[in-house]
Amino acid sequence: GSWLSAWLHLLGAEVYGISLKKPPSVPSHYDVGEFSKFVKGRSIDIRISKKLSDCIIDIKPDFVFHLAAQSIVKRSYEDPVETFHVNALGTLNLLEALRLLQKKCSVVLITSDKCYNNLEWVWGYRETDSLGGKDPYSASKGSAELVISSHLNSFFPTNGIVRIGVGRAG
Repeated sequence: GSWLSAWLHLLGAEVYGISLKKPPSVPSHYDVGEFSKFVKGRSIDIRISKKLSDCIIDIKPDFVFHLAAQSIVKRSYEDPVETFHVNALGTLNLLEALRLLQKKCSVVLITSDKCYNNLEWVWGYRETDSLGGKDPYSASKGSAELVISSHLNSFFPTNGIVRIGVGRAG
């Protein structure tokens, strides 16, 4: 997220960042890189739907890049509930906030190649492969993909004002 913010800033964008107040590491890349000089930070937990919606409506973004996640596999075993809340319900909360946005907006949602049912293949997965997950992290990412698919089909027509694309990092 911080590198994306830096590139967007260099391209002339007004950059807002939504994240938890506590950084994931100390020192954090955000602090060391002095990103607060050009990123307008908002301390919001994406699990809190109302605060996230209010923020999105207030900012009125032209673009949204969703990279927020609980991304540590080991932590998903230690706290699977938090993992599902952040990865699946956090994504749902963002999509619900975007439903309320009454302006053109392009959205990129980033999930993970871990969303696929792991068949231990030697080649990469394709978008047509089945979703799944043998561990809490993978299952939470598969769940996020199902939430995205449901909302794309139900609430975001291809000719609508909010356009959504999905990327699966791996």
